[in-house]
Formats: sequence, structure tokens, C-alpha cells
Amino acid sequence: MFIDYTEVYIKAGDGGNGAVSFRREKYIPNGGPDGGDGGNGGNVIFQVDPGLRTLIDFRYKKKYIAESGQRGGGRNMSGKSGSDLIVKVPQGTLIKDKETGCILADLSKDDQKEVIARGGKGGAGNQHFATPTRQIPNFARSGSPGQEMTVMLELKLIADVGLLGFPNVGKSTLLSVVSSAKPKIANYQFTTITPNLGVVSLGEGESFVMADIPGLIEGA
Repeated sequence: MFIDYTEVYIKAGDGGNGAVSFRREKYIPNGGPDGGDGGNGGNVIFQVDPGLRTLIDFRYKKKYIAESGQRGGGRNMSGKSGSDLIVKVPQGTLIKDKETGCILADLSKDDQKEVIARGGKGGAGNQHFATPTRQIPNFARSGSPGQEMTVMLELKLIADVGLLGFPNVGKSTLLSVVSSAKPKIANYQFTTITPNLGVVSLGEGESFVMADIPGLIEGA
């Protein structure tokens, strides 16, 4: 077994700004405020995908940003909220805040999902700020920013394939060619003294874990 690590940046959507608008109709030239609220920002949600077994996909994409909420409109129309962003991970993935080291989620159950970064709240439109002494508010509230952070993903892996053989026959070289692993390679026996593991990608989301086992001793 070995532990696979990767880091990704995530950002939830910002809340949309509230609108400054006033009711304007043919026979009501000086209507009151009718600015709508901004939409909420989308969350970043990590979800277990039973079809995934490694973190190899995160080598190619390092940023995950959810959709922001839209601005409010006139006639008390609220802005559309941003869509949540679902990030699929293998079962058993541990998610940590890189800055604090705090564990944010342990995704160990089937189809489990957790909100890791929450979207910002939409701002209030000017309809909310009218008072008897302030009947024409020319301002609205801005949306709040979504949470953002760098998280560490950690996954314990068990090898699917093991490379067995006598010392110095090329097991480590083979592993370095078919995966991104960087085992120590030298022209003498017992270069490998502990198992090395690498993820071999087959394309289209398929992969497996290969282990380079230390050389066998004849007669042992």
C-alpha cells in the first residue's frame, strides 16, 4: 500500500450584486425602488465516484472554480444562482486544507459528497433599503465572495500489478517508462530496497497501480 498525494486550487462562486432600480410605469413616473437581489454563488462539492481508483486525473487539471451568481434585475427580479461544481474523487479520498492541515472531509462511503467551498451570498437590491426618510435609495449591496483555498487530496492505494524478478533486471526502468514514477535506477544490484508504486494510465479514465518489488534473492 502507498499514499497518493496531489494539490488542487478550488474556488466557490461569488454572490451576484444587488440591483439599483426604480419602478417606472406610464402613470407612475416616480415609483419606488424595485432592485432585485443577486444570486448566490455555486458551491464546490467533492463526491465519491465508484468508477475512479486513483488521483491521476488531477495531474492534468489543477483549478476548480464554481459558477458565480448573476446580478439582480429591475422589477424585483433576483439574479440566477450559480451552479454547484461537482468534483469526482475515488472512495477513500481524504481532503485537507493545505494552509492549516485541517481535515475537511473523509470520503469513505459510497456516493458520499461534501461541500468543501461554499458560494458567496447574493447582495441585496435597493428595494430592501427604502425607509420613510429614505424613499429613493441609490445603492445596493454587493455579493460576498465565495470561499477559496488550496486543498490536498490523499488516497491510500493498493497495487494491482507487481513486478517480480531477480535484482537489476529492469523492473524499475519498466515502471519509470509506463508510469510517472521516478524510482532510483542504477547499474548495481539491490538499487530498490523498498517497493515503488506508479499509476499506469490506459486512457479514457482507465488506470491501474503497478508496484516495483525489491529484487528476489535466489534460494531465499
